[in-house]
Amino acid sequence: MDRKQNSLDNVMDVRELLFKIRNNWYYFLLSILLSLFVAFAYTRYSHEYYKVSTRIMINSENEGSDASEILYNNLSDKNNGSIIDRVQLLSSYQLVFQTVSDLRFDVSYYLVGNIKTSESFSAPIKISCDTAMTQNNSSTTFEINVINKTSYQIFNEKLDYKEEHNFGDEIQIQEYNFIVERDSSYNFDVLPKTIVRFNSLKKMSKEYQTKIQIDQGEKESSILELTILEEDQRKGVKFLNTLVKNFIKKDIEIKKESSLLVVNYIHKEIQVIEDYLVSIDLERQDYEIDNQIPDFERKIDVIYEKISQLEKELSIYKRQDNFYSFLEDNIKEIVSERKNNKDGLEKVVALATYDGITDPTFDELIKDLGNIQKNKNGLINKGQINNPSIYDFDLQIVELTKQIQELIRNNKKINLLYIEELNNDISLELSSLDALPIEQRGLLDIARIQKISEQLYIFLKQKNYEAESRYEGIVSNINHFDPARFFNVNPVLPEVAKIYSISLFIGLLLPFLMLLILDLINNKIRSRVDLDKLTDIEMIGVIGRNHSARSLLTELNPKSSIAEGFRALRSNLNYKDIEAKDQVYLFTSSVSGEGKTFIAANLAIVFANAGRKTLLLGADLRRPKLYKNLDSDNAIGLSTILSGEHSIEECTIKNIAENLDVIVSGPLPLNPSDLFLSENFENLIKDLKSRYDKIIIDTAPIGLVADAYMITKYSDVNLYVVRQDYTQKDVLRFVNDLYENKRIENIYLVLNDVSSGSGVYGYGKYGYGYGYGYGYGYGSYVSNTDYFNEE
Repeated sequence: MDRKQNSLDNVMDVRELLFKIRNNWYYFLLSILLSLFVAFAYTRYSHEYYKVSTRIMINSENEGSDASEILYNNLSDKNNGSIIDRVQLLSSYQLVFQTVSDLRFDVSYYLVGNIKTSESFSAPIKISCDTAMTQNNSSTTFEINVINKTSYQIFNEKLDYKEEHNFGDEIQIQEYNFIVERDSSYNFDVLPKTIVRFNSLKKMSKEYQTKIQIDQGEKESSILELTILEEDQRKGVKFLNTLVKNFIKKDIEIKKESSLLVVNYIHKEIQVIEDYLVSIDLERQDYEIDNQIPDFERKIDVIYEKISQLEKELSIYKRQDNFYSFLEDNIKEIVSERKNNKDGLEKVVALATYDGITDPTFDELIKDLGNIQKNKNGLINKGQINNPSIYDFDLQIVELTKQIQELIRNNKKINLLYIEELNNDISLELSSLDALPIEQRGLLDIARIQKISEQLYIFLKQKNYEAESRYEGIVSNINHFDPARFFNVNPVLPEVAKIYSISLFIGLLLPFLMLLILDLINNKIRSRVDLDKLTDIEMIGVIGRNHSARSLLTELNPKSSIAEGFRALRSNLNYKDIEAKDQVYLFTSSVSGEGKTFIAANLAIVFANAGRKTLLLGADLRRPKLYKNLDSDNAIGLSTILSGEHSIEECTIKNIAENLDVIVSGPLPLNPSDLFLSENFENLIKDLKSRYDKIIIDTAPIGLVADAYMITKYSDVNLYVVRQDYTQKDVLRFVNDLYENKRIENIYLVLNDVSSGSGVYGYGKYGYGYGYGYGYGYGSYVSNTDYFNEE
């Protein structure tokens, strides 16, 4: 049953939808009001959250100024890597844990209001307790009601505890031990009920880790914005400012920790040189006393200065060689014990910044090692100990330590060559002193060693001063230029405007979906639009709903909408009957109760009122209703005429209306179908056509029995009655099949029992209208009448 595409289908669908919305406006209004009420209740009883924010600036630093920069700063010229590291540190578990611990967020306060209970940073009472108590016990709440200025009542349903206490008294409730004190700044007359909750610091730290939002803004920007949502703005302000304060403190600690390694190493070197200088000075004094050495000649001083210069260079290479050996031993210890941990590697990287090493390849390897350790530290600080990248970093650290060991061995070999060459030069200079007395040569050796040691001592003292100055002068490059502040602004959650918009949309959507679902599950014809979609059979008339118990136009107001509907149907039939040859009109339907008898009777009346001599013939022998509408007897009629028991004149009922005669169906015969196939019925139709201008035949439903189909060969026009909200869509398949296969010709549809505002609008093809399109209203909506159900 495919429907041919109509160019006006889309317009008709929209207009039908508008009719449905208008007819069910009260559902839309009720749904909107209900949705808005739910939105109001949700926003009224939901917890309000305020947005608190602060901004910090991370100033760029020079590369390699101290060991902490190697460990924790990006060693490239870009600042973005440093920003990423700081973001990780800002949201790290350790830093957040320190912050919530400092602020004692293990104790939360909630004020009980008339509408809802809200968290508050300040409360009429304060709890004093040890953090061990909150960490070792499960989270619980206590309800505290202030009785007067000195006492209060505490209640816990789970612990079955309800007692009165004085402020300042120590309370022991099972494993919970704390003191309740009153805040004197609160007005005693309006003290609200307070709920105190003990929380786990670990749980609170993880919760605040997820709350913190960090935004860098522009990619290359050095400014970070930290935001958090809190029920109490003051709590959010306190948290962010304390978090940044701890962040700056942690940044300084990290830098000082690595710088201190260098300071301690230089201190050890200085102590060794100082001890040696004391011993060599005592040795020189003893030597001069024992040998009574006079002052040296000028040439001895020249040789001495040259030898001292050579030995100064020699001491530099020896010091480098000793330092390489020291680093090599530390690396061997890490590798042999598989101790590629943070502390061991930080020590190696920090010591490698010592100014005695100038090899650029060595510096690059140390920087790479520092970068890898930095990335590893970042994951560890975030608590991602089991991250697969940790294993990859460990492998890279092992490979780099091998390369550093190999480079140290190569550098030591090169240093050894320089040391041998300098020793040879010194030996040549010493050989020129052979002519000197033995006592003078011995003193010269002591003086030379003493001077070399003094020069080394001066060098180390200078480095020690620089290292200590750098350590003491370490400051954070983090600038907290825009601290979080308390503003009495509107909450960001719940989003009132958004919630009301969504509620309004849902309020409109729900009834629409309801109409759509009802439309999908409803299998009945509801309007002319349904007929246009389901069949190509032309619709020729629309009859409105009859709210009266009377069924004939002779009993109704001639100016009523129903009367106008029948006159419009008559006009449409006359318009189709251009040659005025249509004489016999057959009425049928799919099933009983669709109003074919009602329409047939009233169409006969309007033809008669137009001056046409009309016969209304009741051919529904199985469930006749025509005689009931006429308040007549069904003892004689069509069946008795066909059986030869009575004549046409004997069965004709007159005086129903002027120009109108009626023959009812008569008693039910044994086989009604045989009567319509008989020659008597054919002769009867010929006889009646010679007597009347119009013959209206009311037949049985064509969807139930074959009687109507047998009579169609005598009819000029076949009218198929469809009743709104009664006829099933599926039953149209049968009549549609008859029409498409041309088994019934000249068939038209009549839509019956159309209610007010049902979406049926002007048909217009023949210049007439139906329903509202014709211009007549049906009054207020009335439920379906049971008139047709009697068929």
